[in-house]
Amino acid sequence: MHALLKRFAGRFAFTLTLVVLEAAGWILFPLVIGRAIDSVLADSTRGLYEFAILGIVTMGIAVLRRLVDSRAYARIYVTLGEEMAESAADSSTSTRTARLGMLREIVEFFENSLPELINSVIGLAGTVVILAALNVPVFLGCLVVALATVVLYALTGGLTIRYNQGLNDEHERQVDAVDSGDPARLAKHLRAMMRWNIRLSDLEAANFGINWVFMIALLVFAVSAATTETTEYGAVFAIVMYVFQFVESMLMLPFFYQQWLRLREISGRLAEAEGEEG
Repeated sequence: MHALLKRFAGRFAFTLTLVVLEAAGWILFPLVIGRAIDSVLADSTRGLYEFAILGIVTMGIAVLRRLVDSRAYARIYVTLGEEMAESAADSSTSTRTARLGMLREIVEFFENSLPELINSVIGLAGTVVILAALNVPVFLGCLVVALATVVLYALTGGLTIRYNQGLNDEHERQVDAVDSGDPARLAKHLRAMMRWNIRLSDLEAANFGINWVFMIALLVFAVSAATTETTEYGAVFAIVMYVFQFVESMLMLPFFYQQWLRLREISGRLAEAEGEEG
């Protein structure tokens, strides 16, 4: 994936700049809404104008980014697909079909998942910084939960890689299994694919469940700390909303991490195949 980023650096730089600007806009929403609430309570409309301007600008960037993304990544996929088909001309139909699907998965990650990942990372960093200024106990609670989440997924990363390897091996056998016309062989292949899918799903469910317990504990603590240490209504609202943003980001980041592990395995597989065919 590093080679892909380097080759199409110009296109990635432009689209990712728009992603960062959009993420920066979203991270300011709770703070600006809190200011708007305090402004209205003080018989002023300034906070409402700030809120409206932020909303319009952020939405404009979001729309532009999506228009640019769909065109840029379509061209990247077509270019890489043509090159892959040419370099793998001597491979079986099953292998070429599987690799084309894997290539599409990588491109879709950059188009759809990477912007969400950047939004989550920027949202997480911005949330932690703002919470440090608004409420130190809540800020420390977020750090503890973040550390617990990192440890949890680091411990299960090896299993995720192994399960994805098994699943991708079966993907490369799929077309041959269908073309064989042997119902027993096809059934065996489908059962194997489902076993790998179930293992991945079970691991994901277990990690998510444990992580959600961390998040619920943080939310309960944050609501208590925000209402006892802060007097302004707008500030209390902002703290609670930022904790919700933190929780959302911390629940989403592990999915991106698991997806990255899968795509790293796919990238290594494709690079190894190109080396063998070259």
